Amino acid sequence: MKSVNKALLALTIATLTSSYAFADVDGGSGKITFTGTVINAPCAIQPDDIDKQVELGEVPASYINTNGHSDAVDSSLHLINCNLPNSNNGSDVPVSKVEVTFNSDSVTTEDTSLLSNTFASGAQNVGVRLLDKSSTNITLGTAKSIDLISTSATQILPFMAYMQKIGSTDVTVGAVAATATYRLTYK
Repeated sequence: MKSVNKALLALTIATLTSSYAFADVDGGSGKITFTGTVINAPCAIQPDDIDKQVELGEVPASYINTNGHSDAVDSSLHLINCNLPNSNNGSDVPVSKVEVTFNSDSVTTEDTSLLSNTFASGAQNVGVRLLDKSSTNITLGTAKSIDLISTSATQILPFMAYMQKIGSTDVTVGAVAATATYRLTYK
């Protein structure tokens, strides 16, 4: 009888131990916050372009000092979910253009359309230039009109940017950061 009791006790312990090994373990918890905005516009801005990050790359100071600027990097804005044939601005004329206006609180004193390097203790004598698709300088505060393709649900607003030498003093090494805001107006 003792051996039966020992066997039952061993079976009970084994059952309790194995069920404990497979019990749920609290792995932590968290929170997800979802945000968005419903707008009255013919297109939406692609989510990655709402707070766009453009990497201008690592460029030798000697390259910028010799050429006046780094190579241009794509900085295009993308519009999605466009419904242009059915959109208008309170008239019977469908939307066919968008005006993009860039602004910044930090511009150089030498050229008010050249964004200042705002990186503390970063590269000196260098700013950031915005360009349109034909490599023409963008004038901050002035609307740039772009024709839209009325049949396309996706639109690309082509822009570029590069690091530009300021004045005749050589660019020094260091980080570069600049910020511009943009506003879209449909026409």
